[in-house]
Parts: sequence; C-alpha cells; structure tokens
Amino acid sequence: MNQIDKNRLFQDLIKDFLPKRKKSKKFYQKADQYLIQGGSHNLRLGKPFPFYDSYARGALVKDLDGNKYIDFWQGHFANILGHNPLFITEALKEFFGSGQGLVTGFPGQLQEDLAKLILESLNAEKIRFTTSGTLASMYSIMLSKSFTKRDLVMKVGGGWHGAQPYALKGISIYSDGLKHLESAGLPQNSDSSIIMTKFNDEKDLEAKFLKHGDKIACLILEPFIGAGGFIFADRNYLEKARQLTDRYGAVLIFDEVISGFRFAPSALQNIYSIKPDLSVLGKTIGGGMPVSAVAGREEIMILCRPGTPLESRVKFEGGTFSAHPASMLAGTLYLQYLQDNADKIYSRIGYMGNKARQEIEKIFQARGFHVKCSGLNQEIVKQSSLVGVHFLNESVDRIISPEQVWNSNICDIEMRENIFRLAMLNEGYNIFHGYGSISFAHTEKDIRSSLKAVERVAERFKKYRY
Repeated sequence: MNQIDKNRLFQDLIKDFLPKRKKSKKFYQKADQYLIQGGSHNLRLGKPFPFYDSYARGALVKDLDGNKYIDFWQGHFANILGHNPLFITEALKEFFGSGQGLVTGFPGQLQEDLAKLILESLNAEKIRFTTSGTLASMYSIMLSKSFTKRDLVMKVGGGWHGAQPYALKGISIYSDGLKHLESAGLPQNSDSSIIMTKFNDEKDLEAKFLKHGDKIACLILEPFIGAGGFIFADRNYLEKARQLTDRYGAVLIFDEVISGFRFAPSALQNIYSIKPDLSVLGKTIGGGMPVSAVAGREEIMILCRPGTPLESRVKFEGGTFSAHPASMLAGTLYLQYLQDNADKIYSRIGYMGNKARQEIEKIFQARGFHVKCSGLNQEIVKQSSLVGVHFLNESVDRIISPEQVWNSNICDIEMRENIFRLAMLNEGYNIFHGYGSISFAHTEKDIRSSLKAVERVAERFKKYRY
C-alpha cells in the first residue's frame, strides 16, 4: 500500500481519543494496580488503554464517559443476536428469582436439553460440557491421544485453539512460515510433538501424513479459520483431511468455536457435509454465558467415563462450573431461538456482511489504498456475517491463507489491529480484525453509518502519506 507515517497518525489518533475518555483512563490506571494491564484478556486491552463499558444492549455499547459505540466485536463474535437479548436476560432473572441459578454441584436437568439440541444439529453421538473453548480443545486432543495411543498432534498454521499446551505453536508469529512455539512454560517436547501443516494446502497435508501418519493422534483445524484471517476451508481440502485421517487412523477434530451456529443454525461441518470424529464448540452455544463442549463419536467420548481402565481414561471429568445451570438455560434458549428464526436471522446478517465487505474494499481502493476483505467463500456460504479487513503491503487478489495474514511483507497487522481500530473508535465504532461480526441486532442504518465512518477514516489516512 502507499506509505503513510503510521507513528504520527497513531499519535494524532490518541490525541483525539484521550479527551473524551477521562473516566476510562482513570479507571484503567486504578485497575492496572491490581490487574495485568488493567484486565484479564489481552485482546480487550487496546492501546492506549481500553474504554470500560457501562451498558451494552443489542448493537450499542456505552462507556464510563458516556460515549456510545456501535459494536462489531460482539462478545468475541459470540453474540449473534447482539448484547444481552431480553429473552435471555429476562429468563435468567426469573430463574434466579425462583431461588435457582447458582452452582449447586448436582448434575442438573437443564443440560439434557442443550445436549440434545447440539447433538441433533451435529448428528453426533455424545457430548460433554465444560467452560471454555481452550479447555474443550485440550480435552479433544487428550481424548484423541488416548484413543489412538499416539503422541503427535497435527495443527494448521494460523489456527488458534486456546492457550493450552497441545496447540501453542504456529499461531501468529511469522518467520519463514507459521511454525514456532508461541509461549513459555510449555513441556520440553512441545515443539517436536506438534506437527504443523498449511491451511488449504492439500499437498502439504498429504506430505505430512506420509511422513508422520502412523504417529499422528489427531488433526485439529477450523473449517473457518478465525484468528488466522477469517478464511473458509476449501471443500476439497476438508475432504482430503477426512480421507487422510481415515487412512492413517488419526482422529479428525473440527474446532467450531467460532463457526458453530454462526452461518446457519448448526455447525459449518453440516454445510460442507464432512463429519469429523470430534467437534469443539463454544461462544454461541452459551447464549452469552460461559459454555463450551466436546461432541462426537461415542467410542472416543466414553474414554472420560468413570470406570474406563486407567491406562485409557482421560481426566475430562469436569470442573466446578461445568454445565452451570444458568449457562445451560441460556444456551438452550439461545440455540432454540436461532433454529426457530433461522430463515430471517442468517440471510439478514449475511446480506449486511456482504455489503460491508464490498463497500470497504471500494472505499479504500478509491483512495489509493490496497485493502482486501475476508470472511466469504460463495461456494460454501453465499452470505457471511464475519468481516475481516486487511491492509496490504503487497497487492494480492484475495486473502486465502494465514501465511499471508501474518507475513508483514504482505499484510500490515499494525494498521488493522491498532491504527484502523483506534480511528474507528474515535468515530464511534468498536471493531476487531478490521471490522468484526454483524449481529441480528445491527440494522442496515448501522452498516451504512459505519461505512460513512470508514470513508472519513480513509480520507484522514490520505493526509499522512509520504
């Protein structure tokens, strides 16, 4: 893209940001005394400091200073219906008012309803709930290792499966590819026990199985890769993954924490008609509450059952808050609503996503910037509500791999995650990964106004060219 003075631009954006966020700054300075950088999730702690919310409903968020934002972050992309839908909050209010809702330590009746909804939508056999996508992905790998009696985990470069020791490799650090460990504190053999392959690269996948196949316990991948760039898997690639895992006796795991119930009232695997052995789910299935799950083949899932021989038993035994009653109620109501109203929900948010992608590219290109949007593959999903924006240092036809996204020679991550984000915040729009997720609470007016804001930002960027 045309060169701009990013440092001067960012400092000027900060000057605009600070005067209207004095209360958030004060709160941040106080919180920073007790919390690491004022919070407990790094992605929420944008520079120069985060705004702190005081209200969130539908598409709208207000901060401590009274500033209003149209939010496209939407609970880490979980809130397909927007923030705090009334039918969920009112049901929880009634539930708590009846003397129920907090953790009891009993099995509870509500999890059966959510389990049935999910299993029927996936055509899976058994499910177990936990509290985060990180835990669910870790347990899915542990189950795979026990089932196959093998040690190697294969994952895709750019794939994010939570902060757990079996997958903290090849996420976002690009150095001649995505293939490096990305955390301290891992077991000594982590590097050699995690095999990397390239997303949507059938030849590389086949070569890796040819070399390591009889030692691979599982292949874990996202059919729609999230942190790696909002990119759909090619159908042929997933078919090849299914064929190779079958041929070599490895477990195929689909991480659908983001894609589950995002594009249809089911998982993305149903749209592809490719069935994994295990599925990892989260985000949307909790209806705004902390729920995740592993679902799949009974012969694998039962390895966490009490009474399983010790040499095969996986300690996926649950945590104190697993299948929390309020979470089970919220998740069941939410998924049932998505299924009952699927026709009007998915077409509408998909239409608005298509509109945003098309217009954002046009806006920047008209002003001489190389920008490409991701989040759509019309062969798979004709309308998608997830919108990624990539500022290019090198002209490409489209974004097709995480290796492009995290290679600084191709994509400018600083422009996307820091500069564009702050510029849009100053305009009253909270974005992530260049734009983010469109919910059913957003209106076409919200989308149009956000695109007007993108126009103003693009015009401003032009002034910093050199």
